[in-house]
Amino acid sequence: MSMKLLAATAMSMVLGVGAVSFAIAAETDPAVLADAKAHVEKVSAMPSVWPGPKTSPAIAQGKKVTIISCAQASNCSVDAQSAYDAALELGWTPTIVDGKGDPSIYNAAMRSAVNGKADGIINISLPTALVQDGLRYAAQHKVPVINAADIISQDPLVFGSVEHQWTDQGVMLAKWIIADSDGKAGVVILRDDEFPGVKERQDNVSKVLATCAGCKVLDEVGLTIQQATNPSTMQQQVQSLLARFGKDVTYIVAPFGTVDGLVVPALRAGGRTDVKIVGYDGNKQQMQLCQQDKVQAIAVTMLAWTGWGAIDQLNRAFAGEKAAPQAVPAFLMTKATCTGNAMAEDVSTFDYKAEYRKLWGISK
Repeated sequence: MSMKLLAATAMSMVLGVGAVSFAIAAETDPAVLADAKAHVEKVSAMPSVWPGPKTSPAIAQGKKVTIISCAQASNCSVDAQSAYDAALELGWTPTIVDGKGDPSIYNAAMRSAVNGKADGIINISLPTALVQDGLRYAAQHKVPVINAADIISQDPLVFGSVEHQWTDQGVMLAKWIIADSDGKAGVVILRDDEFPGVKERQDNVSKVLATCAGCKVLDEVGLTIQQATNPSTMQQQVQSLLARFGKDVTYIVAPFGTVDGLVVPALRAGGRTDVKIVGYDGNKQQMQLCQQDKVQAIAVTMLAWTGWGAIDQLNRAFAGEKAAPQAVPAFLMTKATCTGNAMAEDVSTFDYKAEYRKLWGISK
């Protein structure tokens, strides 16, 4: 280890910044910067082609469906509501349950759904490792479970998944940071590793930023969903980060869409309007913040599309068919494309609902 790096490491210990690595500033390889800029241009294109299933079984009739949201205070509410709306289009009877970010509620809700004679269950971003009791209970009673807005689950107790493009989203945000900063960024990554997909996104941000010699990941802050959605907690977290890293912080990566709206006022209270915020999903608040240049980049999650995909997947379970890849896409949005008063995914003009209706043989 060089004397300079030893000195930097020693200083970090004196300042009490834990595992923060103050690597010596270096120039980013021009090839890395060029690749980042090309990638940003590519992933900024909105969906234009149907990537989903080509065929569908006949629509099951009169089904009762329970949709369990990870927490209605988060973006899980959007996936849940869209699944609810799609179920209504098929003539089914849906119910949404608020999981409140609590695994005990997730499992209890699954048991209640089974006992209440639900024909199927859709879990919205409920980590399968945390709902094993509920999954086993549903399997014992032959009630199919769809794992939506999560990673693709290999758990045999899950019928099928409707994943978000977690890896792609993490890569696109990291590449945007490299391109936007010309390869010179001080980044804090806010994490919520209790959700495998959210973890996968942030893992990829860190991994891609490691290819940028002039970029530093200053810290990766572990949060729970209760902490990440609590305004007071996030105010304290941001104040702590600013106190520790000062002007070295130039970018903050939020773990999911609800958090951006809490980081913005915390930064402003700290007098730091220069720090750029990037995040995921694209709820209505994020869109407003993006238009105001308070959130600079969003890796858009097609939340509502995911809900429709979950209903399609559940219909396949009712028909005794295999699960089908839904391939719900993602794209990158910045201030140049943050338009309208709706959600980020609504900026896309591709009519996925019409594609599902055509697939299901219904008209509207």
